[in-house]
Amino acid sequence: MEKFRTNLKASDLGLQDEEEGPLDVLDLPQLYTRPPAPVLLSTLADLSSQPSSWESTPRSRSGISTPLKRKRKIRNEGVPQYLTKIISSPLAWIEDDGEKELVWEAASQRLSERSGRTAMGAITRSFAIPLLPETEVHQAVGVVNAEQELAPDADDIVELTLYEPALTADNLGLKTWASSYLLAKQLSALQQYIPNLPQDAAILELGAGTGLVGMAAGFVFQRNVILTDLPEIVPNLEKNVRSNASVVSSHGGTLSTAKLDWTKPDDFEADVYAGSPNSFPLILAADPIYSPEHPKLLVNAIEYHLRTDVAARVVIETPLRDAYAPERKDLRDRLSSIGLQIIEEGEEIGYDDWSSGQGEELAEVRCWWSVWGRL
Repeated sequence: MEKFRTNLKASDLGLQDEEEGPLDVLDLPQLYTRPPAPVLLSTLADLSSQPSSWESTPRSRSGISTPLKRKRKIRNEGVPQYLTKIISSPLAWIEDDGEKELVWEAASQRLSERSGRTAMGAITRSFAIPLLPETEVHQAVGVVNAEQELAPDADDIVELTLYEPALTADNLGLKTWASSYLLAKQLSALQQYIPNLPQDAAILELGAGTGLVGMAAGFVFQRNVILTDLPEIVPNLEKNVRSNASVVSSHGGTLSTAKLDWTKPDDFEADVYAGSPNSFPLILAADPIYSPEHPKLLVNAIEYHLRTDVAARVVIETPLRDAYAPERKDLRDRLSSIGLQIIEEGEEIGYDDWSSGQGEELAEVRCWWSVWGRL
Protein backbone atom coordinates (compact mmCIF):
# COMPACT_ATOMS: atom_id res chain seq x y z
CA MET A 1 0.00 0.00 0.00
CA GLU A 2 2.83 2.39 0.80
CA LYS A 3 3.94 2.66 -2.83
CA PHE A 4 0.67 4.42 -3.66
CA ARG A 5 1.14 7.06 -0.93
CA THR A 6 4.51 8.42 -1.93
CA ASN A 7 4.73 12.22 -1.57
CA LEU A 8 0.98 12.65 -1.16
CA LYS A 9 0.00 15.74 0.86
CA ALA A 10 -3.28 16.98 2.23
CA SER A 11 -3.22 19.72 -0.36
CA ASP A 12 -3.04 17.08 -3.12
CA LEU A 13 -6.38 15.80 -1.90
CA GLY A 14 -7.99 19.18 -1.50
CA LEU A 15 -8.13 18.67 2.25
CA GLN A 16 -7.47 20.97 5.20
CA ASP A 17 -4.49 20.76 7.50
CA GLU A 18 -5.13 19.21 10.91
CA GLU A 19 -4.79 22.53 12.71
CA GLU A 20 -7.98 23.76 11.04
CA GLY A 21 -10.06 21.19 12.91
CA PRO A 22 -11.49 17.72 12.24
CA LEU A 23 -12.75 16.96 8.77
CA ASP A 24 -16.33 16.05 7.97
CA VAL A 25 -17.00 12.95 5.91
CA LEU A 26 -18.23 15.24 3.12
CA ASP A 27 -14.72 16.74 2.97
CA LEU A 28 -13.29 13.35 2.02
CA PRO A 29 -12.80 12.33 -1.63
CA GLN A 30 -16.25 11.33 -2.92
CA LEU A 31 -16.67 8.43 -5.32
CA TYR A 32 -18.55 10.51 -7.89
CA THR A 33 -15.31 12.47 -8.41
CA ARG A 34 -13.57 9.19 -9.40
CA PRO A 35 -10.59 9.64 -7.06
CA PRO A 36 -7.48 7.63 -8.00
CA ALA A 37 -6.35 4.70 -5.89
CA PRO A 38 -3.52 6.58 -4.12
CA VAL A 39 -5.98 9.22 -2.91
CA LEU A 40 -8.44 6.63 -1.60
CA LEU A 41 -5.69 4.62 0.09
CA SER A 42 -4.28 7.72 1.78
CA THR A 43 -7.75 8.69 3.02
CA LEU A 44 -8.46 5.18 4.28
CA ALA A 45 -5.15 5.18 6.15
CA ASP A 46 -6.19 8.39 7.92
CA LEU A 47 -9.50 6.75 8.86
CA SER A 48 -7.69 4.01 10.77
CA SER A 49 -9.20 3.63 14.22
CA GLN A 50 -6.75 1.29 15.86
CA PRO A 51 -7.50 1.35 19.59
CA SER A 52 -5.66 3.89 21.68
CA SER A 53 -3.38 2.35 24.28
CA TRP A 54 -4.39 4.63 27.12
CA GLU A 55 -1.80 7.26 26.25
CA SER A 56 -2.21 9.34 29.41
CA THR A 57 -3.47 8.37 32.84
CA PRO A 58 -4.19 10.75 35.70
CA ARG A 59 -1.82 8.94 38.05
CA SER A 60 1.22 8.45 35.88
CA ARG A 61 2.39 10.29 32.80
CA SER A 62 5.89 8.80 32.82
CA GLY A 63 5.02 5.73 30.79
CA ILE A 64 3.17 6.36 27.55
CA SER A 65 2.18 3.92 24.88
CA THR A 66 2.67 4.63 21.23
CA PRO A 67 -0.22 3.43 19.09
CA LEU A 68 -0.67 4.23 15.42
CA LYS A 69 -1.33 7.96 14.92
CA ARG A 70 -3.83 9.48 12.51
CA LYS A 71 -2.41 12.16 10.24
CA ARG A 72 -5.76 13.95 10.05
CA LYS A 73 -8.68 14.00 12.45
CA ILE A 74 -11.97 13.01 10.85
CA ARG A 75 -15.37 13.07 12.53
CA ASN A 76 -16.88 9.61 12.86
CA GLU A 77 -20.40 10.63 11.79
CA GLY A 78 -21.16 9.20 8.35
CA VAL A 79 -17.86 7.33 8.05
CA PRO A 80 -19.40 3.80 8.15
CA GLN A 81 -21.68 4.72 5.24
CA TYR A 82 -18.73 6.21 3.36
CA LEU A 83 -16.75 2.99 3.82
CA THR A 84 -19.71 0.84 2.79
CA LYS A 85 -20.03 2.78 -0.47
CA ILE A 86 -16.37 2.12 -1.26
CA ILE A 87 -16.71 -1.60 -0.52
CA SER A 88 -19.81 -1.92 -2.71
CA SER A 89 -18.41 0.18 -5.58
CA PRO A 90 -16.86 -1.57 -8.59
CA LEU A 91 -14.26 1.25 -8.73
CA ALA A 92 -14.54 1.03 -12.50
CA TRP A 93 -12.32 4.06 -13.13
CA ILE A 94 -9.33 2.31 -11.45
CA GLU A 95 -7.73 0.16 -14.14
CA ASP A 96 -5.29 -1.81 -11.97
CA ASP A 97 -7.08 -4.75 -10.30
CA GLY A 98 -4.39 -4.92 -7.63
CA GLU A 99 -5.08 -1.34 -6.63
CA LYS A 100 -8.80 -2.05 -6.45
CA GLU A 101 -8.19 -4.99 -4.11
CA LEU A 102 -6.06 -2.80 -1.86
CA VAL A 103 -8.79 -0.16 -1.66
CA TRP A 104 -11.53 -2.71 -0.89
CA GLU A 105 -9.35 -4.43 1.69
CA ALA A 106 -8.47 -1.16 3.43
CA ALA A 107 -12.10 0.00 3.46
CA SER A 108 -13.24 -3.36 4.86
CA GLN A 109 -10.62 -3.13 7.60
CA ARG A 110 -11.68 0.39 8.53
CA LEU A 111 -15.32 -0.74 8.72
CA SER A 112 -14.47 -3.73 10.94
CA GLU A 113 -12.53 -1.43 13.28
CA ARG A 114 -15.72 0.54 13.82
CA SER A 115 -17.60 -2.60 14.86
CA GLY A 116 -15.76 -2.86 18.19
CA ARG A 117 -12.57 -4.50 19.41
CA THR A 118 -13.77 -8.05 18.76
CA ALA A 119 -14.35 -7.22 15.09
CA MET A 120 -11.11 -5.33 14.65
CA GLY A 121 -8.92 -8.28 13.82
CA ALA A 122 -5.29 -8.63 14.79
CA ILE A 123 -3.38 -5.54 15.90
CA THR A 124 0.15 -4.70 17.00
CA ARG A 125 0.79 -1.84 19.39
CA SER A 126 3.63 -0.58 21.53
CA PHE A 127 3.83 0.37 25.20
CA ALA A 128 6.54 2.50 26.81
CA ILE A 129 7.37 1.40 30.35
CA PRO A 130 9.46 3.52 32.75
CA LEU A 131 12.56 2.13 34.42
CA LEU A 132 12.32 4.78 37.16
CA PRO A 133 9.48 5.43 39.62
CA GLU A 134 7.41 8.50 38.81
CA THR A 135 8.93 10.49 41.68
CA GLU A 136 12.42 9.90 40.29
CA VAL A 137 11.23 10.99 36.84
CA HIS A 138 9.97 14.22 38.41
CA GLN A 139 13.37 14.77 39.99
CA ALA A 140 15.14 13.96 36.73
CA VAL A 141 13.19 16.45 34.63
CA GLY A 142 12.72 19.12 37.30
CA VAL A 143 9.56 20.80 38.52
CA VAL A 144 7.08 21.31 35.71
CA ASN A 145 3.81 23.11 35.32
CA ALA A 146 0.78 20.86 35.91
CA GLU A 147 -0.26 21.43 32.30
CA GLN A 148 3.08 20.26 30.92
CA GLU A 149 3.89 16.71 29.95
CA LEU A 150 6.86 15.10 31.67
CA ALA A 151 9.77 14.29 29.42
CA PRO A 152 11.84 11.48 30.94
CA ASP A 153 15.11 10.66 29.28
CA ALA A 154 14.79 8.04 26.55
CA ASP A 155 17.23 5.85 28.49
CA ASP A 156 14.64 5.61 31.29
CA ILE A 157 11.95 4.22 29.00
CA VAL A 158 11.70 0.73 27.50
CA GLU A 159 9.28 0.12 24.63
CA LEU A 160 7.57 -3.24 24.29
CA THR A 161 5.61 -4.22 21.19
CA LEU A 162 2.72 -6.66 21.60
CA TYR A 163 0.73 -8.61 19.05
CA GLU A 164 -2.96 -9.14 19.82
CA PRO A 165 -4.80 -11.62 17.58
CA ALA A 166 -8.39 -11.17 16.53
CA LEU A 167 -10.56 -11.68 19.59
CA THR A 168 -13.54 -13.85 20.37
CA ALA A 169 -15.56 -14.05 23.57
CA ASP A 170 -13.62 -17.09 24.78
CA ASN A 171 -10.08 -15.83 24.25
CA LEU A 172 -10.02 -12.47 26.02
CA GLY A 173 -6.61 -13.39 27.43
CA LEU A 174 -5.25 -12.38 24.03
CA LYS A 175 -6.02 -8.70 24.74
CA THR A 176 -3.89 -6.27 26.74
CA TRP A 177 -6.05 -4.88 29.54
CA ALA A 178 -5.81 -1.59 31.43
CA SER A 179 -4.72 -3.21 34.69
CA SER A 180 -1.77 -4.88 32.96
CA TYR A 181 -0.58 -1.59 31.54
CA LEU A 182 -0.95 0.16 34.89
CA LEU A 183 0.87 -2.60 36.79
CA ALA A 184 3.69 -2.70 34.23
CA LYS A 185 4.21 1.03 34.79
CA GLN A 186 3.98 0.60 38.57
CA LEU A 187 6.67 -2.06 38.90
CA SER A 188 9.56 0.37 39.18
CA ALA A 189 7.81 2.14 42.07
CA LEU A 190 6.78 -1.11 43.78
CA GLN A 191 10.39 -2.25 44.11
CA GLN A 192 10.54 -0.44 47.45
CA TYR A 193 8.10 -3.00 48.90
CA ILE A 194 9.96 -6.02 47.54
CA PRO A 195 13.13 -7.28 49.29
CA ASN A 196 16.18 -7.86 47.13
CA LEU A 197 15.52 -10.91 44.99
CA PRO A 198 18.13 -13.68 44.97
CA GLN A 199 20.27 -13.40 41.87
CA ASP A 200 19.40 -16.91 40.71
CA ALA A 201 15.69 -16.65 41.51
CA ALA A 202 12.98 -16.50 38.85
CA ILE A 203 9.81 -14.42 38.99
CA LEU A 204 6.48 -16.08 38.16
CA GLU A 205 3.61 -14.37 36.36
CA LEU A 206 0.21 -16.04 36.58
CA GLY A 207 -2.28 -15.40 33.77
CA ALA A 208 0.26 -13.50 31.68
CA GLY A 209 -2.05 -12.89 28.69
CA THR A 210 -0.11 -10.89 26.11
CA GLY A 211 2.89 -10.71 28.45
CA LEU A 212 3.19 -6.99 29.18
CA VAL A 213 3.60 -7.27 32.97
CA GLY A 214 6.04 -10.18 32.91
CA MET A 215 8.22 -8.60 30.23
CA ALA A 216 8.32 -5.32 32.15
CA ALA A 217 9.28 -7.23 35.29
CA GLY A 218 12.17 -8.81 33.41
CA PHE A 219 13.96 -5.52 32.82
CA VAL A 220 12.75 -3.67 35.94
CA PHE A 221 14.00 -6.40 38.31
CA GLN A 222 16.73 -7.67 35.96
CA ARG A 223 15.76 -11.27 36.57
CA ASN A 224 14.35 -14.20 34.65
CA VAL A 225 10.55 -14.13 34.48
CA ILE A 226 8.46 -17.18 33.68
CA LEU A 227 5.23 -16.03 32.04
CA THR A 228 2.43 -18.59 32.30
CA ASP A 229 -1.11 -18.99 31.04
CA LEU A 230 -3.54 -21.55 29.66
CA PRO A 231 -2.50 -23.66 26.65
CA GLU A 232 -4.65 -21.69 24.19
CA ILE A 233 -3.04 -18.39 25.28
CA VAL A 234 0.60 -19.49 25.37
CA PRO A 235 1.31 -19.54 21.58
CA ASN A 236 0.63 -15.82 21.26
CA LEU A 237 2.45 -15.20 24.54
CA GLU A 238 5.49 -17.00 23.13
CA LYS A 239 5.29 -14.87 19.99
CA ASN A 240 5.40 -11.67 22.05
CA VAL A 241 8.21 -12.96 24.24
CA ARG A 242 10.32 -13.80 21.19
CA SER A 243 9.78 -10.37 19.63
CA ASN A 244 10.73 -8.54 22.84
CA ALA A 245 13.43 -10.84 24.21
CA SER A 246 16.33 -8.77 22.91
CA VAL A 247 14.91 -5.56 24.38
CA VAL A 248 14.45 -7.19 27.79
CA SER A 249 17.87 -8.88 27.74
CA SER A 250 19.58 -5.60 26.84
CA HIS A 251 18.31 -4.29 30.19
CA GLY A 252 19.42 -7.32 32.20
CA GLY A 253 16.34 -9.55 32.13
CA THR A 254 15.41 -12.86 30.53
CA LEU A 255 12.04 -14.39 29.68
CA SER A 256 10.54 -17.88 29.58
CA THR A 257 7.01 -19.14 28.95
CA ALA A 258 5.13 -22.16 30.23
CA LYS A 259 1.61 -23.57 30.29
CA LEU A 260 -0.01 -23.47 33.71
CA ASP A 261 -3.59 -24.35 34.57
CA TRP A 262 -4.46 -23.06 38.05
CA THR A 263 -6.58 -26.15 38.68
CA LYS A 264 -3.35 -28.19 38.52
CA PRO A 265 -0.62 -25.90 39.91
CA ASP A 266 1.78 -28.84 40.33
CA ASP A 267 1.55 -29.77 36.64
CA PHE A 268 4.09 -27.22 35.54
CA GLU A 269 7.54 -27.45 34.07
CA ALA A 270 9.47 -24.69 32.34
CA ASP A 271 12.82 -24.77 30.59
CA VAL A 272 14.54 -23.13 33.56
CA TYR A 273 12.38 -24.52 36.35
CA ALA A 274 11.83 -28.11 37.38
CA GLY A 275 8.41 -27.61 38.94
CA SER A 276 9.39 -27.79 42.61
CA PRO A 277 6.83 -26.23 44.99
CA ASN A 278 7.48 -22.97 46.86
CA SER A 279 10.22 -21.84 44.46
CA PHE A 280 9.34 -18.23 43.59
CA PRO A 281 10.13 -15.19 45.75
CA LEU A 282 7.85 -12.97 43.69
CA ILE A 283 4.56 -13.75 41.93
CA LEU A 284 2.72 -11.26 39.72
CA ALA A 285 -0.90 -11.28 38.50
CA ALA A 286 -2.91 -8.65 36.62
CA ASP A 287 -6.69 -8.77 36.11
CA PRO A 288 -6.92 -12.41 37.27
CA ILE A 289 -10.60 -12.60 38.29
CA TYR A 290 -13.34 -13.41 35.78
CA SER A 291 -15.50 -15.92 37.64
CA PRO A 292 -16.44 -16.93 41.21
CA GLU A 293 -13.99 -19.85 40.95
CA HIS A 294 -10.96 -17.72 40.12
CA PRO A 295 -10.06 -16.48 43.65
CA LYS A 296 -9.79 -20.04 44.96
CA LEU A 297 -7.83 -21.26 41.94
CA LEU A 298 -5.49 -18.25 41.94
CA VAL A 299 -4.74 -18.55 45.66
CA ASN A 300 -4.13 -22.29 45.33
CA ALA A 301 -1.57 -21.57 42.61
CA ILE A 302 0.04 -18.85 44.72
CA GLU A 303 0.20 -21.10 47.78
CA TYR A 304 1.86 -23.87 45.77
CA HIS A 305 4.47 -21.71 44.02
CA LEU A 306 5.33 -18.91 46.50
CA ARG A 307 8.36 -19.28 48.73
CA THR A 308 7.64 -19.72 52.42
CA ASP A 309 10.15 -17.16 53.77
CA VAL A 310 9.14 -13.70 55.01
CA ALA A 311 10.77 -12.00 52.02
CA ALA A 312 8.31 -13.60 49.56
CA ARG A 313 5.91 -11.21 47.83
CA VAL A 314 2.77 -11.32 45.69
CA VAL A 315 1.76 -8.32 43.57
CA ILE A 316 -1.77 -8.14 42.15
CA GLU A 317 -3.63 -5.48 40.19
CA THR A 318 -7.26 -5.86 39.24
CA PRO A 319 -10.06 -3.57 38.02
CA LEU A 320 -12.67 -2.51 40.56
CA ARG A 321 -15.58 -3.90 38.56
CA ASP A 322 -18.82 -3.75 40.57
CA ALA A 323 -19.88 -7.17 39.34
CA TYR A 324 -16.79 -8.78 40.86
CA ALA A 325 -16.82 -7.16 44.31
CA PRO A 326 -17.63 -10.51 46.04
CA GLU A 327 -14.77 -12.19 44.18
CA ARG A 328 -12.31 -9.49 45.27
CA LYS A 329 -13.37 -9.95 48.89
CA ASP A 330 -13.01 -13.70 48.46
CA LEU A 331 -9.52 -13.18 47.05
CA ARG A 332 -8.47 -11.03 50.01
CA ASP A 333 -9.90 -13.51 52.51
CA ARG A 334 -8.21 -16.48 50.86
CA LEU A 335 -4.83 -14.74 50.65
CA SER A 336 -5.11 -13.95 54.35
CA SER A 337 -6.02 -17.56 55.08
CA ILE A 338 -2.70 -18.80 53.66
CA GLY A 339 -0.71 -16.43 55.85
CA LEU A 340 -0.35 -13.38 53.60
CA GLN A 341 -1.08 -9.78 54.55
CA ILE A 342 -1.18 -6.53 52.61
CA ILE A 343 2.08 -4.61 52.87
CA GLU A 344 0.91 -1.76 50.66
CA GLU A 345 -2.09 -1.08 48.46
CA GLY A 346 -3.68 1.69 46.46
CA GLU A 347 -5.99 2.62 43.62
CA GLU A 348 -5.29 4.23 40.27
CA ILE A 349 -7.24 5.17 37.17
CA GLY A 350 -6.47 3.96 33.69
CA TYR A 351 -8.28 3.63 30.39
CA ASP A 352 -9.38 0.70 28.29
CA ASP A 353 -10.51 0.32 24.70
CA TRP A 354 -13.28 -2.25 25.10
CA SER A 355 -15.78 -0.25 23.07
CA SER A 356 -18.52 -0.68 20.52
CA GLY A 357 -16.31 0.96 17.90
CA GLN A 358 -18.64 3.91 17.39
CA GLY A 359 -16.08 6.59 18.20
CA GLU A 360 -16.83 6.95 21.90
CA GLU A 361 -14.20 7.96 24.43
CA LEU A 362 -11.96 5.37 26.05
CA ALA A 363 -13.53 3.74 29.09
CA GLU A 364 -12.15 4.89 32.44
CA VAL A 365 -11.11 1.98 34.63
CA ARG A 366 -10.32 2.26 38.35
CA CYS A 367 -7.91 -0.45 39.49
CA TRP A 368 -6.73 -1.73 42.86
CA TRP A 369 -3.11 -2.78 43.32
CA SER A 370 -1.74 -4.60 46.33
CA VAL A 371 1.56 -6.02 47.55
CA TRP A 372 1.28 -9.05 49.83
CA GLY A 373 3.86 -10.63 52.16
CA ARG A 374 4.09 -13.29 54.87
CA LEU A 375 2.76 -12.56 58.36
